Amino acid sequence: MNKRIRHFDLLKGIAIFLMVMGHVLTMCIRGLDAAFCFKVIGQVHMPIFFFISGYFTYKTVASDNTFVSPNLKKRFIQLIVPFLCITPLWVWYFPHSHLQSPLSDNLPDLYRAYWKDGYWFTLCLFELCLIYAASAPILRRLRHTWMHVIFFAITYGVLIFLACLVSDEGANVDYSSIGLTARFYPVFIMGVMARKHSDRFNAMWHNSAWLTACIVTFVMPFYCIVYPWDMPWSSNSAVITSLRYILTPIMHFSLIIIVLAAVEPWSKREFDNDNHSPSVVARYFNLLGNESLGIYLLHYFFLFPLTVLQEPMRQMGLANAPMLTVAVIVAFVVIALTLATIYLIKLSPLFSFLLLGKSRSK
Repeated sequence: MNKRIRHFDLLKGIAIFLMVMGHVLTMCIRGLDAAFCFKVIGQVHMPIFFFISGYFTYKTVASDNTFVSPNLKKRFIQLIVPFLCITPLWVWYFPHSHLQSPLSDNLPDLYRAYWKDGYWFTLCLFELCLIYAASAPILRRLRHTWMHVIFFAITYGVLIFLACLVSDEGANVDYSSIGLTARFYPVFIMGVMARKHSDRFNAMWHNSAWLTACIVTFVMPFYCIVYPWDMPWSSNSAVITSLRYILTPIMHFSLIIIVLAAVEPWSKREFDNDNHSPSVVARYFNLLGNESLGIYLLHYFFLFPLTVLQEPMRQMGLANAPMLTVAVIVAFVVIALTLATIYLIKLSPLFSFLLLGKSRSK
């Protein structure tokens, strides 16, 4: 059983809160995708989840037997069972939500859609676990880190090639979710390698020079990825796609260093201090981190229309302060209702298994 790492729980809690905030802006209010705060939220929360997932996917049972294949049965129960059970419920509920988002009204359309109406994460994470499980026997035979890096780079290239063949974000088509799997493969592997080389990785994000370099390095990829129309190559879709695949891993690596350097000291002050009880804020985000998967799976059912706020937000020039204020307040309410629902679901082992991926043996 993986030992709980408090700063990862806090990071997951912050990330899931940001995700709900983003959905408040893009699904409840709508039409605010160009706002800077939405751009930041959209590029921050999911890399954190994939990095932490990769970190805990890496296991070793002996010094000469690294890269142990993950328990795919456990991952299937945790990720795919709730995906298959909740998506039909969402398709049924969505017309009753009165949300104006252009989402699917039937299962075939949802499964064909690029973002799976928001339920892409569990499918992509399971696919990454499958890829890692298939790679593990090969990685165990490669004795040097540079060989591992080359293997990961080749795998990333293959995933990009497959994504270009069968995935089309613009047309909203990707049955296999390979496009998003390819996009987040590098940061998942960063998590794997961060745990394998934990001493060296920890030294990185505790080093002020590395942190400064990562802050500087994060800015340019972020700008190129979220504002591609400002770039001189904006008319060339092939160039934009290629640069996204090149720049995204750089941006994600820089992001991970930044957030770990910011959250780990806070975690130590809150949870590793015998003379200090954790604050309400720390305990809240720690709770969200522990329930992050359930919140992700169920919070859509508590989103509600706020389209009346579209025009006022535009008149304020999509200013960060009012948008963040609304997003924080609504996200807090949505998460509170979701947590109450999770509590009720956990009272039933069967519903907990089907809707939250919790093994009935627990």
